Formats: sequence, structure tokens, C-alpha cells
Amino acid sequence: MVLRRPNLLAYDWGLILLTLAITVLGLFNLRSAAPDPALLNRQLVAFLLGLLLAVGVQFFSRRTVFALAYPLYALSLLLLVAVLAFGREINGAKAWFVLGPLQFQPLELAKLGLILALARLLEGREVRRVWDYVLPGLLTAPVVLLLLLQPDLGGSLVVLFGVFAVLFVRGLPWKHLLVGLLALAVLVPTVVWPNLKPYQRERVLIVLDPYRDPLGQGFQVIQSTIAIGSGGLFGKGYGQGTQTQLGFVPFRHTDFVFAVFAEEWGFVGSVALLGLYALLLVRLLSMALECPRLSDRLFLAGVGGMLGFQVMVNLGVALGVMPVTGLTLPLFSYGGSSLMATLLSLGLVLLVHRDRAAP
Repeated sequence: MVLRRPNLLAYDWGLILLTLAITVLGLFNLRSAAPDPALLNRQLVAFLLGLLLAVGVQFFSRRTVFALAYPLYALSLLLLVAVLAFGREINGAKAWFVLGPLQFQPLELAKLGLILALARLLEGREVRRVWDYVLPGLLTAPVVLLLLLQPDLGGSLVVLFGVFAVLFVRGLPWKHLLVGLLALAVLVPTVVWPNLKPYQRERVLIVLDPYRDPLGQGFQVIQSTIAIGSGGLFGKGYGQGTQTQLGFVPFRHTDFVFAVFAEEWGFVGSVALLGLYALLLVRLLSMALECPRLSDRLFLAGVGGMLGFQVMVNLGVALGVMPVTGLTLPLFSYGGSSLMATLLSLGLVLLVHRDRAAP
């Protein structure tokens, strides 16, 4: 393992600036959204640690990163097993290691380890026949099953969408995609829905009619949409949102952080934030297309797919068009593990893109 000195001119500064812009804006928003000022301090620490990780990996090569793909995947599986035995249950999911003021969610490492492992595995394999899915399935299944045991349905969906993005870029045949969609159409009402827990079913039904339980499951969705709508065109001003500042929106620093931003900055501010995310995802796609190696393109597609899916679901929940899943808004919501893992993932993206022409 040889350390190297990074060449600053070799990096994609568009991705760097977009990442920093969204993160700093998120910290600024968190100062208004957090019910406890200590949460902002913890997020600042996580931001600095995430930057250190993102910068630290730049001293390695892409070859070293992909060489560590399988060990990282194995470590993440061990941590997912360990958290079931020794983790702490928070909000109904036993998904966290807690050491004093520090919290760590193994899911974030598992997402990165799985995408790296899949990118390395599929570089020399096609996905044209049914049995071509066996090895990718064997890599994905343990992660998803361990997440469902926590239970963490939202995290499982993020992982599955990241895997789908990798397979799609690898060359998923359209007929396989259609068969998969038909299978989902059959399995969701016959297998998935009957096996959902009562609170999970209620979350789906709340999307259709939040006023079926306005003081219970529907309360947070109703208050979130009221906050977003009350922001109007230009918003009520920083720290002046009545719905969020008076505590009507639950989880306003995590799941519903967008409601805080939309109420304070209105339609114009919301569109600007969405524009930053759109530019970030477009930049990831452009960087993937610039990489001649298939494994590099697959890794960037997996990272971009998971980020894009998480943004879409979080915003959908805040707007009341998707069930509550507990997914945070990447780089924006409170969550030290999520922030550090996202910065590390984007740091690896920069590294892989930097070394795209290296032997």
C-alpha cells in the first residue's frame, strides 16, 4: 500500500463545491431547525471528521480502494450482526452503536462496502442470464436481511436501489427489467403487504389520507405540508417559521428538515436547494461517463443512485406523497454517521475519477 501526494488540479472541483455548498447550507439550516443547540455542535464535529476522511483517502490509489472492497464488505457485515446483539434501539430500530455522546450506524458503512464489492465483482461479469444474478444476489441478500432484522426498511430500500443502479449501468436487459417490475406488481400485494407490520401499513395508508389519523400517524405529514405551503414564494425568514419553531413539525432536524427550510425560504429557496442536488447528481453522472473502466462507472453509479433515491424519498415524505421511512436528506439533515459516510463516499468518488486514466 503506497501513499501518494494528491494533485489538486486533477480533481473535479465542481463536485467539491456542490458538496460543500449543500453541507454548509444544511449546517446553517440546522442552527434554526435543531431543538437542542448541542445537535449543531455534534453535526459540526461530524462534518470536520467527514472532511478528514474524505481528504485522507486521497492519499491512496483507486487500485488500493478496490483491493479493499471485499474486506470492507466483510467488516460491514460483521458490524451489522454485532449491532443486533450489542446496539441500542432508537426509534424502534436496533441500528446504532452508542459510545457516550458518539453514535454510529453500521448501515452507512454497509452501503459503501456493498457498492464497492459489486463494482469489483461485476467488472468482468455480464448480467444477461438468470444465473448471472446469483453472485450479486449473494452479496446483497445478507445486507438487506440484516437491515430488515433491525428493522430498517428505509435503509434496505436505499441499498436495493443502489444495487439496481449498479446492475442497470452494467447492462441490465430491458426484458429482465420488465420481468422484475411485473414480479413486484405481483409480490407487493400478495407477499409484501400481508407481511408488513401494522405501523408500516398505516404509514402507507396515511399517504392516501393523512386525516384518517390526524393526531397520530398523520400528524407529522399534515404539519410538514402546512409548513412547506406557508412558506409562500420567499418564505418567512430565517428562524421565523411558526410551524417548525413552535414544535408542530416532529423530527424537524432529521426526517422533516426540508419543511424547516421551505417554510423559512419559500418556493424560491426550495427550488435553489433542489437545483443544487440536481447539479450534484448530474455531476456524478458526468464523472461516471468520463471513466473508461467499468468498475469505476459502476461505483459512481451506485453512489449516485443511493444519494438520488434518498433525496427523492426524503422530499416525498416531507411533501406527503411517500410513506415515512426514516431516511434523512443527505448532507443536509442531522445525523453524524450519515454525513461522515456521505462525505467519505464522495471523497472516494473524487479519488476514483482522479485516477480514471491511471494503469
